[in-house]
Amino acid sequence: MKILVIYDIQSDKIRNRIINACKDYGLERIQFSCFLGELNRNFIDELTIKLDKILGKSEGRIHIFPFAENITDKMTILNNMSDGGYDD
Repeated sequence: MKILVIYDIQSDKIRNRIINACKDYGLERIQFSCFLGELNRNFIDELTIKLDKILGKSEGRIHIFPFAENITDKMTILNNMSDGGYDD
């Protein structure tokens, strides 16, 4: 199942831990605060619990959106980035 994770986190330390967790689950960074990837339901649940623990009582918000299998077939990407991606 495709999954989109977006977040708005104030703390650099917490934000970096969120980034690392998303990368650990094989998600691809598509914007500064946005990751996209494919995970099964168990891994989505696992990642959700992990991100909730990382955020804890810190100020911030994380949205996790699962998508129907074919929704990304209709997605359009306009890219004018020289390297096409984001590095940390």
